[in-house]
Order: sequence, then structure tokens, then C-alpha cells
Amino acid sequence: MSLNNSKIHFILLAAGNSTRFSPKNNKLLVKFKNKSILEYNLSKIKEQNFHKITIVINKIKLPKNQLFDKIEVIKGGKTRSLSVKNALINSKYSAKYVMVHDAARPLYSNKLINKLSDKIITGKYDCVIPYSNCSDTVLQDNIDINRKNLKLIKTPQVFSKVKLTKLHLLNDNIYISDDSQLFRVNKNIFNIKYILDKYLHLKVTYKEDIDSVNELLQLNSRVGIGYDIHRIERGLKNSYINLAGIKVKSKSKVISHSDGDVILHAITDSILGALSMRDIGTYFPNNKENLNRNSKEFLNYALSKMNKEKFKINNIDLMIVSEEPKINPYYKKMIKKLVHLLNLNENQITIKATTNEKSGLIGKGDFIACWSNISLIEI
Repeated sequence: MSLNNSKIHFILLAAGNSTRFSPKNNKLLVKFKNKSILEYNLSKIKEQNFHKITIVINKIKLPKNQLFDKIEVIKGGKTRSLSVKNALINSKYSAKYVMVHDAARPLYSNKLINKLSDKIITGKYDCVIPYSNCSDTVLQDNIDINRKNLKLIKTPQVFSKVKLTKLHLLNDNIYISDDSQLFRVNKNIFNIKYILDKYLHLKVTYKEDIDSVNELLQLNSRVGIGYDIHRIERGLKNSYINLAGIKVKSKSKVISHSDGDVILHAITDSILGALSMRDIGTYFPNNKENLNRNSKEFLNYALSKMNKEKFKINNIDLMIVSEEPKINPYYKKMIKKLVHLLNLNENQITIKATTNEKSGLIGKGDFIACWSNISLIEI
């Protein structure tokens, strides 16, 4: 992420009525990848270190979850232009620059966000606008148009906040399809920077577009499976077992070369597997250097490799197999810890637990094990 993002006010436009999508259903609330389009947008924006975020809505009822905590909400206008104007005038946030994005475009890349931020922060430009080249044949009144002269304008777009606000105030009754039009009308006055965005960046307008978005997202995903098992020493008093980065009270302790956290070990292995890397023991063998080592270090190693390969975690499904300790009393605490360690939301993590019904070495209480199934998506 760009450090410059923290200096920019981000406005997410979600006040449209979605009439071309459906007369009854708002497209921004349609689920894909287990999130609504609105939630998917906001989760990506938060990942990019924007501290000042405003959502502009009309009839949408925002879900009650932590994703929307500390998000400023402003009522939209009858048109897109009026919605932007309302946000600029009524927001409590002050910033030199503002980034405006249509929530109907969920597939923008983080690289694009960083490029836009880094360009506007230089102070050389009044607005920075992404576009893509036109690859299709274009007809106007049955006459072929030279597509080499065409730019397909996209969002997000970033502006000098003062200049964008003034232009909206001066052009109150003019219809515009995006804010950069206000600057292009006066292109001899303003410095406009166009950035080519080669990524396919669909706008959800019709119901069929949802299927296209889902197909594109599935092309850039990975799946990994991790497993870890450790022997247990039983019959102890005032002992504990490390699970998910917390200490769980137990009458047993794990016998391990490291701190024996089977959950963090399994997650680490599943990330490495999804990245087509080898198992945890390859990178952290049983030697003096790794004796009693904190399992968070193993996890951080896998996360650094994941970040380097430009992937992020979509969801994790964990299964603990053990006779003891009981997991349920510690479930919320473990989830909270994993949210912190993995930088995820609670709804992206599942922890399940089962016994082995007194069968085998796990069933006799001699071992504890954990399975981790993880899905990664490309950033």
C-alpha cells in the first residue's frame, strides 16, 4: 500500500438506484465471494490505509458489522454529481486531496490506487484519471470511429479537493457522468494526468455482470491445506496449551520443539501450500535456532511470502481434533487474536473442534492436531 493513501479523503459513491440492474434489488447489496459489492469495495479501501472514508448512500441500509465502524455516511443526491457535491460540502473530514470511486466498480487493483495516490501527492496535477484503451470496433450513426483516439474513463479518480469542490459549486446544474469531466471542460486551466490501467475493470450495470465478476475473481485464487499434530503430556496442574496465539488453560502441555501452537503451524503450512512452497519444517527445521521459537514468527514468514506474491487471505476454515482442552470457552478470544494476526475480519475465519471419540492416539488424549483449509486471492 502507498503511505500517501493516509493523506487522502476517500469518497465511495453508493447512492444510485440500480434501475438497469433490477427495479427491486440494489446491485450493491448483491452477494459475490461471500460479500456484497458494497462490502467488497469497503474492505479493499480499508486495506489501503485510507483513514478518512465517506460512503454516500440513499436507500441502502448498511449491514451491522465492524467493517462499517468509524465510516462517515452522507446522504446522496438525485444525481451522481449532487452526491459528490453533498459529500464534499458536508463531510467532517479535511484533506488536501480527495479520491472518488463508484461502488459499482469492485475490481480495481490496489496497484492502481497506489499509482493515483503517488501522482496526486506530487502536487503537479489537479486530477489524476485512470483509463483503458478501447479494443472493440466502435460505430456512431453507422460510421466507424477510430478506436485509437478513444479513452475509456474509469474510477477511482483523485483530485485537488479544493478545486473539485469549487467546480461542483460553479456547475450545479450540469449533467456529468464522472467528476473528471469538470476538469476536461477547462483543460487549458487544469493539469490533468491520465494513467493507463490495463486490468479488466468491469462496472456492474446489469445482472449478467455479476456472473462476469465472479468468473474473473475465481481466475486469481489459490487453495492450501495445512496439518499439524503434537504429542501431549497429561496429568499436570496449572498448565496451558498455546492455541491461535493465546494460552489456553489445560491439565496437559504440548511436547514440541517450538511453542507447539498447532493452529498457527497448520495455518502457516496452508499458506505455504497455497503458494506452491514446501512445508514448515523445510524453512524451520528442528535445530537450536528454532528451539522454543514463537509460532507467530513462522506465521509472519508465510505472510511475508504471501504479500510478496501479491495474494491476500480470502477465508480460513480450521478444525481442531483433541480430547482436551475444551475449545468453546476460548473461541471468541482465539478468533479475535487471529483477526489481529492475519489482518482479517471475523467473518473470514471459522474455528471448529471435535474429539476422536476415544479412538486412536488422539482419542486417548496423547496428541492434539489441527487442519487448516485456506483460500487466497490475488491482490
